[in-house]
Amino acid sequence: MKKQEWIPVVILFALLLAYPVIDRKYVSKIFPPAQRPPAAEATATLVPDAPPAPADAREAALDTPVRAETPPPPAESSEPPAPPAREKSKEKRHILANNHLELTLSSHGAGVVAAALMDRHLGALRYPAEAGSDRPVTFDFAQRPAAAPIGYPGLGERDDFQVARADQKSITYRKKLPGGLDFSRTITLGEGYQLKIRDSVRNTSDTPVTLTDYGLQAGYMENLAGETEDRMPLLGLDTLTGSQSVKYWSRDFNKWFPAKHQNVQFQSVPGPGRDPVHVDWVAVKNKYFTQILTPENGAERCTALVSRGEPVHSSFMFLFPKTDNPIERVSADLLLPAYDLQPGQTLAHGATFYIGPKLYDQLKANGPHQEDVLQLGLWRPIGILILKVMVWIQARIWPHSYGLSIILLTFLIRILFWPLNHKSMLSTRRMQEVQPLLNAIKEKHKNDPQKQQQEMMALYKEQKINPMGGCLPMLIQIPVFFALFVVLRGAIELRFSSFLWIGDLSTPENLFKDVLPVAINILPIFMGVTMWIQQRMTPTTDPQQQKMMVMMPFIFTIMFYRFPSGLSLYWSTNQVLMIIQLAWMRKRHPAPAKT
Repeated sequence: MKKQEWIPVVILFALLLAYPVIDRKYVSKIFPPAQRPPAAEATATLVPDAPPAPADAREAALDTPVRAETPPPPAESSEPPAPPAREKSKEKRHILANNHLELTLSSHGAGVVAAALMDRHLGALRYPAEAGSDRPVTFDFAQRPAAAPIGYPGLGERDDFQVARADQKSITYRKKLPGGLDFSRTITLGEGYQLKIRDSVRNTSDTPVTLTDYGLQAGYMENLAGETEDRMPLLGLDTLTGSQSVKYWSRDFNKWFPAKHQNVQFQSVPGPGRDPVHVDWVAVKNKYFTQILTPENGAERCTALVSRGEPVHSSFMFLFPKTDNPIERVSADLLLPAYDLQPGQTLAHGATFYIGPKLYDQLKANGPHQEDVLQLGLWRPIGILILKVMVWIQARIWPHSYGLSIILLTFLIRILFWPLNHKSMLSTRRMQEVQPLLNAIKEKHKNDPQKQQQEMMALYKEQKINPMGGCLPMLIQIPVFFALFVVLRGAIELRFSSFLWIGDLSTPENLFKDVLPVAINILPIFMGVTMWIQQRMTPTTDPQQQKMMVMMPFIFTIMFYRFPSGLSLYWSTNQVLMIIQLAWMRKRHPAPAKT
């Protein structure tokens, strides 16, 4: 058992021993003891689970309805297997590296077959494969080389290229294609996470050659070790269409790629029944990392590739068991506009390829709207501000912990909203004071709802009470809460970030998961307790509202139990600060004595 897992146990045991004294000296003075409340018709095709087919096969596939087929058993024959149609030279691999990336490129396909994130901070890897490991996150694209050219006439799958020139930052490939085409590509690695690609094809024949269904492919993106879909899909495919808005296509995966099909399937984006649209870039991503292909003049259309994994049994909130075939890997093709290449003519086009972390500032510097792969949704402006403040606090305040950063960020938010919360509490207290008068009006005009409403509004006006005063401050804070939820749920900054007994703020605490049948998460339980204390201290005159408040601690505890511990840390800190404000409010503005 890890030493850090004993920290909360020791703290809880000490609090348990000290509870009688705490209760007698402090809790009972804040509030008197009371009885405890009760508790798509797809135009896709199904192909073998293997690297993608050539362009002509892909095009034919897109016109074929989805169907599951069982391949016939191989016929018995004594003849030896046929030799490959084309001999390949021995594969040559080359490394391009800088302080961020180490890319392995292959002469078979002229693309990236592996990408390792080599960033270091204070001597430690910034993106280790596992917590505490000195092995970097490495993406294996061997089955489907990333940024490789596809669909050119005569270009086969994983064809071999000649290496014309190579150094530590750049490599040039060349290949003569059937039909008199000379293909050349230069790949250059800059200082960040981005490659620059320059492809050119020259027609050396005497006849025109039509280029169709050619372009670039992304590598397969998979979940990293320890990451599970749970309730939130982690794998996604995004496109920027017409330089206007980013489209998130993961929500359509279940419709395009039914769960009963587990093999790789092709699907033209934006899906069945809709015409393909111009694509400025395509992003293939998992929870924390992404590939982004950006042709300099855009693409004619995008094709999504999705593969499902083995069945997984799960449940929601320990209830509602279900079985699913989760998305196992995602990729995409970008197909460029058709072009008639005349004899002696050369067609050249460029592209960039980003492979790296989903960091806001890094993505924003890459190109238009690429930072939107963070998928912050409706609360994007607030979420970006919160993310920047959290990163700023972590970078400048010792001990440079994101756990402390979340706590200080919560303090800052509570300070900003202190006047609103104070006004809300005063309004609730005033409503409590005039409740006897309201009850008298309701009783007097119980058979005349219209007159009852008029009398109540007159009383509010006379007493200078806004009946919505207790709700509006809370409504104003809802966008901040949702923005925090979205940011903390997927911020790569929290990945493997520890705090006290919490090993990873981006996941639940999972204490004693190797010992007990169900892992223990202390923060959601503590959060539920603080919510119960807060609702005990919060005055309310509405019986329905009182019943709802009794149930909220239990509902939130269950709901937050499998959420990232960073979220539970924020909400728990927020509840503690709310209790402090309520206690201060009680001292400064005591409730009127009952007569």
